[in-house]
Parts: sequence; structure tokens; C-alpha cells
Amino acid sequence: MKKIYHFVGLLAAAILLLLPQSVSASSLFEHAKTLVPAGQTVDDLYVVGGDADILGHATGAVVVVNGNLHLAASARVDGTIVVIGGRITQDEGALTGDDIHNISLDTVTQNSLLIGGGLVAGLWTVQLAGSLLLIVIPVLVHFIGWSKAAAWVKREPNTSWRKQLYLGALSGAILIGFSLLCVVTLIGIPLLLVVILFLFAAFVIGITSLSYEIGGLLQEKWTPNERVRLIIGASLITAFASIPLIGWLVMLFIIVYSLGTTTQWLYKLRRRKKR
Repeated sequence: MKKIYHFVGLLAAAILLLLPQSVSASSLFEHAKTLVPAGQTVDDLYVVGGDADILGHATGAVVVVNGNLHLAASARVDGTIVVIGGRITQDEGALTGDDIHNISLDTVTQNSLLIGGGLVAGLWTVQLAGSLLLIVIPVLVHFIGWSKAAAWVKREPNTSWRKQLYLGALSGAILIGFSLLCVVTLIGIPLLLVVILFLFAAFVIGITSLSYEIGGLLQEKWTPNERVRLIIGASLITAFASIPLIGWLVMLFIIVYSLGTTTQWLYKLRRRKKR
């Protein structure tokens, strides 16, 4: 219940910023200093752009935005106290409830909010870009090199999923061990670029093959051509990858599947050359 009062108080403060004339008759609202004299009782007190000095009794919420709040020794506040962009001073003897919230808008706080907001916006941008890539990559493969890759993409989904995941997990373990060895020896650090390029190529191959297979799970009438089939499959993968927590598992599955698919393709390519 106290949290509800807190929320109501903040909401009321926001409303007062936009529509200050909407304050109830039982509340006090002024842009200058607001005083509640000793012996006087008010319900709610909202002050925006000024200080508040309470000597009397406030039975509801006290919200001060861009101002300071002073509670005298004779003051009594039963509800939530919220001060945004100011300070709270309380004399000995003042009676308050358990919910007192003071949000300072000094330079340090503004910088913290700016940095935090920038990080959130940056993470959201990265997530959006990653989601778009899951759709764009299969479509680009279709337009750029589909004539050469079509036969392989159509053939590979017939391979067992378990085999793909097993090969992917084994390949991933080998690549992790090789990368750690490169970092430890320092000389092999340039080889990490080769590993990164291989992982990217594997991801392109895997996401294209997976999109084509998932798109084919729908009825044929919903996939009139291969381009639509790829887009539908990639969109479904992106939708599941955007779900919190589940998305991490989906991305892990895609990476392992991609490594397994690429490893199997390289193995078959080598066998054909030997023949």
C-alpha cells in the first residue's frame, strides 16, 4: 500500500507540472514558498518550483519538485515524502512516516543519469542492430550468392540436428582452446582474426540454412517462393532471439548449429577433393 501511495504521489507531481490548475481544493500549490502553519491540517501538499515549510499536519503525500522541504519540530506527515531536485531538513521532534525519498538533481546525478541513459540506449541499439542482422544476412545471401549456395542450403537441413549440434559443440571447444593458446603465446594473436572470420562465415552459413529450414516448416501455401521462405524463417528466429533469457539460449543454439553445419560442409568438401 505504501508503494501505491508513493506512485500516486509521483504521478500527481507529474500532472501538476503539466496541469497545475488541477490541484484539489484540499491541497496547497504555489510556485513560491509554501507554508503550512502550526495547527493547520492539509491532505496532500504538492509544490513545484519552490520551497515548502511544514509546521502543521499533512495527512497525505508531500511532494516537492525543484525545491527544498523543511519539517519543523511541530510538523507531522503521515504519508509519503518525495523531494526531487532539492533537500530535506528535519528538526528534532518532527514526525514522519517510513517512506521518505530524496532525489537530487545535482551535477553528479545528472551525469549519472546521462551515462545510464546512454548505456541503455546503446544496448538497445546494439540489440536492434543484431535483430536486424538475423533477417538481413539470409536475404543478402539470397541476392548475392543464392545460385551457388541454394543446392547446399536445400541439402544440408536433411542432416540430423543432433549430429549438427554435436559437431558444433566439438568445433566450438576446439576453437576456444586454440584461441586461448593464441592469447597465451602472444605470437598467435594475429591468428585470432582468422578465427573471428571463420566464426562470422559459419554464422552466415548457419543462419541461412536454419532460416530456410524453419521457414519450410510452414505450409507450402504460406511460402510461395524461396525468398519468402527465408524471410519467414529469419523473422521467426529473430522473434524468439528477442525474448529475455530465452534469446540467449536461441543465440547459443544458432552458434553451435552454425559451427556444426560449417564443419560438416568443410568435411564433405575435403572428401570430394580427395576423390
